[in-house]
Amino acid sequence: MSDFSYGFWGTVDNSLQYIGKGTARLLTRSSGTAEDVAFAATGGALLCSAVGAGIGFVLSDLSRSMATVEGAAVGLLLGACVGVFFGSFVEAVDEYIRNVLGSLRPK
Repeated sequence: MSDFSYGFWGTVDNSLQYIGKGTARLLTRSSGTAEDVAFAATGGALLCSAVGAGIGFVLSDLSRSMATVEGAAVGLLLGACVGVFFGSFVEAVDEYIRNVLGSLRPK
């Protein structure tokens, strides 16, 4: 695929895959072959966990009824759940776009 047809979804997908691959390399010594979907889901989970923890921290600080650490923990867990879905969704959309663009090429 040419670099000009890379687009938004390809950029987001590769960013999430790089985050997931970096985490996998940090946590495991042996580098096995894994699916791109797993890397994208891991990257999405990490990215959304950080954002969710920040949002949970801020919202719990404003609510006065929940400790900020508890709010950050709840936000982190919810962010991880949303991030797995987000990473898988981005990978699926990017794969679909690649297939459509690949089918448009003359043979």
